[in-house]
Amino acid sequence: LCVKKTNMTKHILLLFSLLLVAFFAQSKQNSTSKIKETAPETIFLRKVESAVRTHDADLLLSYMLPDYKRTQHDEFLAGNTIQFLNEFFCSTIPFNEITEVSLIEYSLINKSKTDYQVIFYLKSSSEESMCTFWMKKDSATNVFSIYSAVG
Repeated sequence: LCVKKTNMTKHILLLFSLLLVAFFAQSKQNSTSKIKETAPETIFLRKVESAVRTHDADLLLSYMLPDYKRTQHDEFLAGNTIQFLNEFFCSTIPFNEITEVSLIEYSLINKSKTDYQVIFYLKSSSEESMCTFWMKKDSATNVFSIYSAVG
């Protein structure tokens, strides 16, 4: 009887352990798959991702918040597009050397209804990096734009 009880206890512990593993695996999957592919934010950010992947600087510039592009690209950097994009993507990997890019996550900033924090994973032949920038939704037109730090 004692042997059976020990075997029964082992089986219960094993079952409980398997359930815990399954629970944590599901929790991890849910936390990494928050991106809803049909959401307008995701659709826009997939376009940004594609422009980065193909090194389409002109298309990428068209996704920039107009005031941000004017002050940072046109005025501060005198239209130096490559320097602007290098700095936009955290300067760790030159824009033209990005070989992989993927959207990691985006989320509304605090209580904002229009401003999001965005995180992209970037990779070159020699380096990997996470890059954070922001996205704004124009509340009148529902058009999205991206922007980054100023200065």
